[in-house]
Amino acid sequence: MIIYALVARGSLILAEYTSFEGSFTTLAQRIIAQSKPSKSKRVIVKEGCSFTFFSEDEFTFLCLTKFNVPKDITYRFLDTLAELFFSNHATYEQNSTIKSFGVEFSKIIKELIV
Repeated sequence: MIIYALVARGSLILAEYTSFEGSFTTLAQRIIAQSKPSKSKRVIVKEGCSFTFFSEDEFTFLCLTKFNVPKDITYRFLDTLAELFFSNHATYEQNSTIKSFGVEFSKIIKELIV
């Protein structure tokens, strides 16, 4: 089960979604800030949860799961998230502000998680 997911450009979170309460955004921002961008998927375990993430171009894709969720599930989720992001990004970038893009793409993240 995916608990939280986001897309960031550098340290700026463009879109995110969770239906749970917690300090996920703060933890995710720390992880992004402390990690060098890499196309290789990486996992960091904190507080019994796994943050799985990778970067492509200048964007980072991250999801949070319970520690026992198989990596192949999180990897597929992140691949799908990135694919949807890049297929929608050019359209949004031409026709909307970053804020409205974030709102719209957060809905896509929600659909993927739920």
